Amino acid sequence: MKIRNSLSKSVRRQLFRILGGYCFALLLSVGAFAQESIRPSNAGSVASEARHGAPTSGNYVLKAGPINFSASAGLGIEYNDNIGLSENHRESDLILRPTIELDGAWRVTNLNTLRFSIGLGYAAYMDHSDLNTRSILLDPDSQVDFDVYVGGFLKLNFHDRFAILQNPIDEPNLSNAARFDRFQNIAGVTGLFDFNDLKLVLGYDHFTYDTFSSEFNFLDRSEEQFFASGSLQLSDAVIVGVDGHAAAVNYQSGFNNNGTLWGAGPFLEATLSNYTTLRVSGGYQGTSFDQNGASGDTSNYSGWYANVTLAHRLNQHWSHSLSAGHEARLGLEVNYSEYSYARYLAQWQINSRLHASIEGFVESSNESGAAAQNPEDAFRWGASVSLGWRLSSKLSVDLGYHYVNKNSDLRLRDYYQNVGTLLIKYQF
Repeated sequence: MKIRNSLSKSVRRQLFRILGGYCFALLLSVGAFAQESIRPSNAGSVASEARHGAPTSGNYVLKAGPINFSASAGLGIEYNDNIGLSENHRESDLILRPTIELDGAWRVTNLNTLRFSIGLGYAAYMDHSDLNTRSILLDPDSQVDFDVYVGGFLKLNFHDRFAILQNPIDEPNLSNAARFDRFQNIAGVTGLFDFNDLKLVLGYDHFTYDTFSSEFNFLDRSEEQFFASGSLQLSDAVIVGVDGHAAAVNYQSGFNNNGTLWGAGPFLEATLSNYTTLRVSGGYQGTSFDQNGASGDTSNYSGWYANVTLAHRLNQHWSHSLSAGHEARLGLEVNYSEYSYARYLAQWQINSRLHASIEGFVESSNESGAAAQNPEDAFRWGASVSLGWRLSSKLSVDLGYHYVNKNSDLRLRDYYQNVGTLLIKYQF
C-alpha cells in the first residue's frame, strides 16, 4: 500500500508539472508576442516557467559533433485583404513567406546545457513590393540560453531572445499602417533557488526595442527589467506564492516620457484533476512617468491587475486553454494603456496525420492622456482556424484562416482583416 501511494503521488506530481508547463506555454503563445515591456502577465509566466522548466520538444534528429539539432524549411503563401489596416482604403495582396528554422542543444556537461533556436524569414509582396522585408525577419522564438547548475539547489539560466517583426496587427492601438518593422531583444539571467517545496526565482533582463523607420522611431527605448517570485508547494496539487516586477524605461527620443513600472501580488497554481490546471494571479500595479516629453501626457497609473488561466486536456486527442485578465502596459503615443482581454485555444489531434486548432480572443484598450492627446478607446476581437496534414515523416501542409476586427472611438481607425494562409514545411 505504501509503495502504491508513493507511486501515485509521484505520478500526480509529474502530471502537475507537465500540465502546468503546458498551461503557461499556452498563456505565453496565444495572442502574445515574444518580447515586450515587462508587465504582470509575462513576469509571472517567466517566473513560473523557471520553476517548472521550459517545455522543449527534444526532437533532435541531426548531429554535428557534440551538438544535436533539427532543421526545417518552409514556404508560406498568404492572402491578406487589408494589408494597411485601413477603414476605407482597403488594399489586398498575395505574400510569399519562405522560412528556415534551426534548433539545437549542446550538452556541455551532465548538468549544463546550451540551447539555441533561430528562425529566419522573408516576406515578398506580389503587388506592393515596397512592403517587402527590408533585410530579414527573425522568428519570435529565436533565442540562445544556457543552463548552469551551482551546487544542488541553484540553477542559473543565461539567455538572449531576439526577434525582427513587421506585422502591424500585433499592436492593438495601431491602425492605418502596412508595416511596423522593429527589432526586439531581451538578454539577462534568471536564478532558481530550489529548496524542494520552497522555490525562489530572481531575474534581470535588459530589453531593447528599435524600430526601422522614422515614422515610429519615437518608440525606440531600452528597459532595465527586474522580477522576483517566491512559491511554496502546500501539496501535490497546490502551489501558492508572490510575484513582483519592476522596470526602468528610457526612450531614445524626447517624445514619450521616461518612467518606472512596478507591481506585485499573490498567485495560486492548482491541479484540479489529473487533466486540469488552474493559475490565478492578481495584485497592485503602478507607474511613474516624467512629464517633460513632447507627447504632453502627464498621467500615471495606479490600480489592479489580474489573470486567470485554465488548461484542460479532455482526452489524448483534445486539449484547450482559456485565459482572461486585466493590466496596464506601455502605450504608443501616450504613457500607458489599460488592457482587458480573454483568449481561448483548442487543439484537436484528429488522427495520426491530421490535427486542427481553433483560437479566439477579445480585448479592449483604453489609452491614458487628456483630450489634447486624442487617447483611443478600442475594442478588438478575432478568431482563427487551422488544419495541418502530415504527408510524410518529413513533409507537412497547414491551411489557416484568421480574422481580426477593431472598433475605435477615433475617426478612421476602425478596420477588419481576413487572412488565408498555406504553409508547406519540410523537416530535414
